[in-house]
Parts: sequence; structure tokens; C-alpha cells
Amino acid sequence: MSSAKRPQRFSFDQPVSVLLPVCDEVEGIESVLAELVEVVFRHLPEGSEFLIEESGSRDGTREALRELQERWPFLDVVYNEKREGFGPAARALYHRARCPWVFFSDSDGQCVASEFWRLAGHAGHNDFLLGVKRVRYDPLIRRITSRVFNGIARAMFSVPGSDINFGFRLARRQALLDCLAQCRDLPTFLNAEISIYAHALGYRIQPVEVHHRPRIFGLSRGLTPGSLPINSWKAFLGLWRIRDKVRRLRHG
Repeated sequence: MSSAKRPQRFSFDQPVSVLLPVCDEVEGIESVLAELVEVVFRHLPEGSEFLIEESGSRDGTREALRELQERWPFLDVVYNEKREGFGPAARALYHRARCPWVFFSDSDGQCVASEFWRLAGHAGHNDFLLGVKRVRYDPLIRRITSRVFNGIARAMFSVPGSDINFGFRLARRQALLDCLAQCRDLPTFLNAEISIYAHALGYRIQPVEVHHRPRIFGLSRGLTPGSLPINSWKAFLGLWRIRDKVRRLRHG
């Protein structure tokens, strides 16, 4: 990696796996990758890796990624023919990671890459650094459902943070894998489920406020009004099943 000055005064001396799930982001993928590469990846220690899981895009994203790999040969991209959704893509990325630290970011362009260093600044005494949006630039329906979901999760599990599913986070790899092994019940909200088990297993969690920005490229692929009832019901059932598992974990 480059020895150029880091964006902020923090020495992160262990390699990091940068993870990015991608599906149908042809309009913004070059901009998102350029920001992550120049602001984060080039300033990480030797041995760091940049992993991408492409999930059956149909808008030209696959072709764009192949061109970008010529510019940045270190991009390690897995192309999937089947569109399996966010959960399987995120799980696959977590299992592919080999570095002591794992940095996960959404690929919609709303995450601000330089905020990685804000998370990293708290890494010394924590296992999970969870990004919390200072201001949410999400569609109204997503803001409402997120607030309800997070409120229920806090009431049931007392997990620190107000947005435990946000896809902008940094974690110790082994702690992450320990939590991931428990996750079976919230495939659409995998990061939230990891956060719940991290708290239940006693890992050190630090919510960190980060900047968030409006989506510039493409359309939001979050919940739609039509899918809201069934997804809300699935999330509630998943939280209920997790509650029973957490009780068993805590009581041996």
C-alpha cells in the first residue's frame, strides 16, 4: 500500500479486509470504488484486501467491474449468476475475509469513505465499531421502518446504537465470525443479527456517528410499500426466535 499521509491522524497497523456487496449499481460503482480505494484502501497496511461480491446484476454493473479491475487489479471480485439478495452476499463476503479486521460498506454511494478513519480511531479497545448516521438521507418509509425495528431490537436485547443494521462497520474478524455462526433468523437484516449476537456474547461494541449523504446514483432498493407487511412480519418472527437463542446463550 501507499505510504502517503492518512486522511486522519490514526495509525492502523493491522491488515484490513474491505468488503463491498454490489448489485445493479452501474451508475455509481466507479465513483464508489474510486473513493474507497483512494481514501481508505491505499492507506491501509500491507496485506490488506479489497473483496467484492457481485450478485447477478443485470444493468451493466458486471461489465463495469471487469473494466475497473483492469485499473485496480487488487480488486477481488466474485461474480454470481443468481440474484440471492443482500444477506447471502454479505455472508459470503464475511467468510471470504482473511485479515484481522473487517470493514464492511454499502455500495449505494451514501456512505462516506473517509468516515472509516472515524471508526478506526475507536478500534483499540473495541471489537465492533458500528456506524450511526448523523443525519439519515433515506426514503421516508425506510426511516420509519428502521426506527421501529431498532426500537424493538433495543427493547428486546439492549444493543448499543440506534441503527444496528447500517452497512458501514468495522469489526475484529474472529469476533465477527463467532457472531456470524449464530446467525440464521434475519437474512435480510444480517448486520443487525450480528450486532445482537455481538452484544449477547459480550463483545465490546462502540457506536460511532458518521456522515451519510443522499443517494445520487440509481434508485433505492430498500423496502417498498408492497413488501413492507411480509418483511415486517418476517423481521418480528426472526427477532422472537433470536430472543430465545440469546436466552440460552446467556444461561449456558
